[in-house]
Amino acid sequence: MSSTLQTYGSLMLASRLRRLSDQLYAGVDTSYVAAGVELTSRCFPLLLLLRDNGPTSITALAAQIGQTHPVVVQLGRKLLDAGVVAEMPDAKDERRRLLALSDAGLALLRDMAPLWDDVRAAVDAVFEQGTPQLMASLDRAEARLQAQGFGETIAACRRQRERAAVEIIDYAPDYAPDFKRLNIAWLERYFYVEALDDKVLSDPQSSILDAGGQIFLARLDGKIVGTCALIRAGDGSIELSKMAVTPECQGLGIARRLIERAFDAFEASGAQLLFLESNSKLAPAIRLYESSGFTHVARPAGDAHYQRADVYMEWQGR
Repeated sequence: MSSTLQTYGSLMLASRLRRLSDQLYAGVDTSYVAAGVELTSRCFPLLLLLRDNGPTSITALAAQIGQTHPVVVQLGRKLLDAGVVAEMPDAKDERRRLLALSDAGLALLRDMAPLWDDVRAAVDAVFEQGTPQLMASLDRAEARLQAQGFGETIAACRRQRERAAVEIIDYAPDYAPDFKRLNIAWLERYFYVEALDDKVLSDPQSSILDAGGQIFLARLDGKIVGTCALIRAGDGSIELSKMAVTPECQGLGIARRLIERAFDAFEASGAQLLFLESNSKLAPAIRLYESSGFTHVARPAGDAHYQRADVYMEWQGR
């Protein structure tokens, strides 16, 4: 059995709606011709809007019917040639012209009333008396699309799918190049690579893991897209460090999930203090830390680990 558009469900919704629209337009146009109406059905939305709203500019009409300005200009010329509309100056701006319904246009709309009753009855027959529900669904769909374009909605759905697909995993030696790559890229984007950075990132095994630290990674579609480390600092304290998320994956909640994994590990470690050092220009990161339970406190005596660090925070718990 061969496939049809119906086979692909909602993926082909636009194609099926276009096909349905073409069929409805063709049927209405056929009925108009049979009734001696020379204008096509595509002209009547403008006529109805002009009847109910009064003289209106081409720009406003285009917005009201969801068509481009050139399309509405072309329709307006047809209506002018048919004598069912007239042009008039805009009292507020003489440079702008308005379209207004003529007496002939008003008479045409009155004459169309019986035929439109037939069209409404035919729509009910096609949609099995479900027209009110269909129109209500269309109203809601158009309102949603007005608030957020369909492309934006698709992007949001993609982000939701990716968010669900992210895995937080433990470090393994095979991921050493990814750990270094992401952190170096982050440093070069905002600061520069200091000597301590290069030492830790070049040999995370001896610099972090052998000293009792831990490294966590975020993986999406088989690729490492985020990192986070807990580094033993002595005296029962642990530093939250090496937080990096690849730019194209920011907004998926990866940093927060990495931090939550780090909290679990810290609580299981028996250490007494979890702290971090950051930079005040990293406002989004600072807000993330604050919302995760870190507070700003005075830095203990001694130099910061990194020259770029002008923020010191300690975790107060969940």
